[in-house]
Amino acid sequence: MALIEDLIFFENPSIWNDFGGDYGGYGGVVWQMFIWSVIVALLVAVWLAYNLIYFRHTEGDPDHEDALKAGVFPHERGNIRIELAWTIAPLILVGWLTFISLGPLNYMWDVDGQDPDLTIEVTAYQWGWNFETPICEEAGESKSWCVNGIYQEPLNFENCYNEQGFALPNCLELPYGAVIHFKITSQDVLHAFYLPDIGIKQDAVPNLETLAWLDSDTVNPGHYDLYCTEFCGDSHSKMLADIYLTEAQ
Repeated sequence: MALIEDLIFFENPSIWNDFGGDYGGYGGVVWQMFIWSVIVALLVAVWLAYNLIYFRHTEGDPDHEDALKAGVFPHERGNIRIELAWTIAPLILVGWLTFISLGPLNYMWDVDGQDPDLTIEVTAYQWGWNFETPICEEAGESKSWCVNGIYQEPLNFENCYNEQGFALPNCLELPYGAVIHFKITSQDVLHAFYLPDIGIKQDAVPNLETLAWLDSDTVNPGHYDLYCTEFCGDSHSKMLADIYLTEAQ
């Protein structure tokens, strides 16, 4: 019901956006599945409504020829054309959706095939996120992250730092245009790393490292919300983080 309300009243814009970019065709596959789901749901609803109305039994109507009678086995009836139609059509549809999903799924899962500019270690906990970024030295000063060992200058760090210069919790700023690897784990219970506007979702499992990656050129620069999508306790709904993809100025 929550999803239906979001779709109808636009309460969650991420459901309607273009996932920040095509991201290997992922957005197109999601839209095709959504559209076909609506079509199938409408067909089923219309068929059910037709049968409920046309074949309804009211008081005073004669019994149908196939009405149940004690000691009489019901007569078997069938329509081979209808049987074939509602068997073959779903098979074709499911086969088509599977086929168009293979390319984007292989693209998203090809972590080892990507040469990252930047690797971020993500640790989930009840109820927040820790991000460990590479450190590089530039003019003798430690910086919060670098790309291929080179500090990327200039960038705006105000998004994840307060006025005193201290890093804000549950906030991560990344260079737009970089290929980014996320090494994800959990320090307590099962969580899930989810960037809905980009289309990245990966489990965070205690004592196990899972991987996700992002070619930030395929999305738009700006702010993205990070959610936990695995129920993890009382404050699960508040387990959020801010991710910024920042362009060089």
